Amino acid sequence: MHVDIVIVGSGVAATSVAQRLLDHDPKRSILLLEAGPKIKTKDFALWENYLITNRLPYDGCRDLDYPQKDQPGENISAGGTEVPLNGARLVAYGGSTLHWGGWSFRLKPEDFSLFSNTGQGADWPITYADLEPYYCEAEHYLGVSGDSADRIVPRSRGYPFVRFPFTLQDRPLADALDKLQLPYSHVPIAREGIGAVHSRRAPCHSTGTCKYCPFGARYAATNALNDMLAWEDYPNLQVVSGAVVEKVTLAGTHRAAGVQYRDVATDGMFEVTAELVIIAAGTIESAKLLQRSTTAEWPNGIGNRTDHVGRHFVTHPYFVFSAQLDSNPLALQPEMNFPTLCSRHYDSPAEQKAGKYILVNPPDTVNPLLVRNMQQGKTRAQIDDIVKGPSKVQIHGMIEVFGKPSNLVKNSIDLNRFGLYQTIVDYTKDPGFDARMDEIDTAVDAIFAVMGATPAGKPSVSWRADHAGSTCRMSTDEASGVVDANLLVHGMDNLYVCSNAVFPSIGAINPTLTLTALSLRLGDYLGKPA
Repeated sequence: MHVDIVIVGSGVAATSVAQRLLDHDPKRSILLLEAGPKIKTKDFALWENYLITNRLPYDGCRDLDYPQKDQPGENISAGGTEVPLNGARLVAYGGSTLHWGGWSFRLKPEDFSLFSNTGQGADWPITYADLEPYYCEAEHYLGVSGDSADRIVPRSRGYPFVRFPFTLQDRPLADALDKLQLPYSHVPIAREGIGAVHSRRAPCHSTGTCKYCPFGARYAATNALNDMLAWEDYPNLQVVSGAVVEKVTLAGTHRAAGVQYRDVATDGMFEVTAELVIIAAGTIESAKLLQRSTTAEWPNGIGNRTDHVGRHFVTHPYFVFSAQLDSNPLALQPEMNFPTLCSRHYDSPAEQKAGKYILVNPPDTVNPLLVRNMQQGKTRAQIDDIVKGPSKVQIHGMIEVFGKPSNLVKNSIDLNRFGLYQTIVDYTKDPGFDARMDEIDTAVDAIFAVMGATPAGKPSVSWRADHAGSTCRMSTDEASGVVDANLLVHGMDNLYVCSNAVFPSIGAINPTLTLTALSLRLGDYLGKPA
């Protein structure tokens, strides 16, 4: 098969860059190759089953970090800190947008100059101002609801949809932050997804079950791709699932010829030639694909002459602080399946060198969960007693850690059940990380004290790789990174990487909006006439 463009992956990066390329030329031939299976979305019966059983239709698309029954563990944590992949990503058509939370924060201007400001990590070869117009477009593409009056970051356009209001369960934390004079804001949430076909996106119905939306309101690349295939005039757009890309093939030292992929169902090998190759397979798989695309000219993998591919691996440690209230007289309980209040007070230049962080009032701030108690068969009287009695409250957050060359991901020699090469994650947290968490502990305890809540010990910290990045980081030259400011692999003429892998740093917030902005920018760069 020969196509104009082959894209490895089918998540938000692959889908949005394909959309933008087709905006420029609807007849262009584009092939998306996805390793995982296709999961049915917007299905009311599957939604009802999830509501009753709490089992999601895509649970089988998660990594297995530990042996289960007859299946071996699929990934190896080789460093001093365990970084699980189970739950962090989905190997499926639509990628991790099938299960993402919709949090759509922008990076701040100082995040693009991390090394210049702190001596840590690396600077981006672009600025916030360069990306700002595409942040606006990404917010419209994803259908983000936010507070256009909030000037935490500079913006040239408002959000496409109004903010979700603070909920009643936000009040205890909001009141405490007010008393401490700490600012807070509305969480920007992608809940009115526009995606490919503007008129076919349903509005949010507030079911509180966003991990599987029966209406397709939450943006999912699956739905956007389905709409592009079904409703738009794109005769040469194709998506193949169950296609594991083994390597990028070359036509000479500096030009990609295409890719080789293995069909999971038949184990047959196929070759696709293309004028452009875009790797949009996520932080981990993008790096692993470059590593195993070896030739005589690239013995350590394409783009890896200076040994940066797979290195500088970072993720967001996600922390959970818990405390106990003596009672819950207002019967506060979760109202949404996503947060509506956050504070970026500590996501600031003053905190950057130590590691910026954000605080979030989670959707399950006040336990217990009403649905879960109903699922367990408790009576109305029992639930009333539980809800109004002693209650656990929580504050969640994420902290920025910095890329180090010693932290890396690479291929194992074994295959997992998807047919992908298993992943070796070699990561060790910085020696000063625990001391930084103690500082955050002090700040959060002060908030709990004003709330009248008793802290319940040290926080739990998850190193799960939901927001992994930096394994193919952008740089001005080959000596310090893998791709240039336009995401072109250094030393190549037509091979691009478009995933969180290209982030030189990840700040303290979720990466999806930034990735979407970069994808739309790449689509314009490749799609506009020279």
